[in-house]
Amino acid sequence: MKGKLKLISGKRIESPLSQKTRPTSSKVREALINILGARLKGASWLDLCSGSGAMACEALQKGAKKVLAIEKQRDTAKTCKKNLIDVSKTMDHSIEIEVICNELISFLKKGPKKQKIEFIKNFPNPTEKFDFIFLDPPYESGLYELSQGLLLTKQWVKESSTLICECSSKSMPRIHNGWQLTKEKFYGNTSLLFLIPNQALSYFDDTDSMH
Repeated sequence: MKGKLKLISGKRIESPLSQKTRPTSSKVREALINILGARLKGASWLDLCSGSGAMACEALQKGAKKVLAIEKQRDTAKTCKKNLIDVSKTMDHSIEIEVICNELISFLKKGPKKQKIEFIKNFPNPTEKFDFIFLDPPYESGLYELSQGLLLTKQWVKESSTLICECSSKSMPRIHNGWQLTKEKFYGNTSLLFLIPNQALSYFDDTDSMH
């Protein structure tokens, strides 16, 4: 038996009943979609620790064209894929969706070129990276800073990428020095941090020297 979640549009999607997932609340999802707005149209979205995929579903409904979701629990990853496919069928533009069942850090460490990711092969330009990355690991997991570093050093992002971290308002994660905080929003116990790559560091000038 699975639970149900409601998207902003009113569409219902499945929610895994596992205690290990903590779906992003509708209030936070709606706030984030309002902040990103028209920037989502045609965008590519990397969903890390995606759970049911609710946030990625919202991004699709607002015009995102590519979604890659990473979820380490097999059953949850299956639910996520089903939800994304269900939502994509209601859209009138072509969408590319991929769900990979993998642990976050080992996935990021391989980098986009080393993975068998179908739609990365289809990016028209090999230097094209994700426009938005949504990072929502277990709050106390200690994965935030490590993930932020790997997104840069393994070249998952571009200079114009935005990384959104959902975290606990009570224990804000450290921010890796490769990122700059541009905005933080508080919604009760949950916070959203909006980060952009720190342009003062040369992550994008001489990418071959980064290991």
